[in-house]
Amino acid sequence: MPFEGGPYLSAAFLCEKVLTEADGVKSAIRIFDRTTHTIAGPAPPTEMQPFDYEFMLFIRFKSGAARGPMQLRVTLIQPNGEGPPPQQQQIYFEGEDDRGVDLSITTKLRVPMPGVYWFVVELDDQLVTKIPWRIIYSPVITRTRT
Repeated sequence: MPFEGGPYLSAAFLCEKVLTEADGVKSAIRIFDRTTHTIAGPAPPTEMQPFDYEFMLFIRFKSGAARGPMQLRVTLIQPNGEGPPPQQQQIYFEGEDDRGVDLSITTKLRVPMPGVYWFVVELDDQLVTKIPWRIIYSPVITRTRT
């Protein structure tokens, strides 16, 4: 990470959902980095048709010596190099080593093509990490019984 003394990236991944218990402890359910989109039928399309997919992007930072507001930006880059406008929000660091910020970002995307998608995570215009997500299209031909 390019910040001297913090903040530090503690976790960054995609998952189905994030549960937060009464005591504040979080549980990530079904962490993934690839999704197989299967279409079955007697003549499934040879090319993937766009589909909607909903999931969570979880990002956790620990403050270290960082104190105050910082601008978080998450940019999705599709396999063709394009993507929607970045999501941005300000986050606040308290400046204590073990304190931090957890972000559970609900994401619903229209997935237009197979390939590797990248979630580029930046703080104050500095790259923090990139999270890959591979979409695999799997057409399955099914035969009807006569």
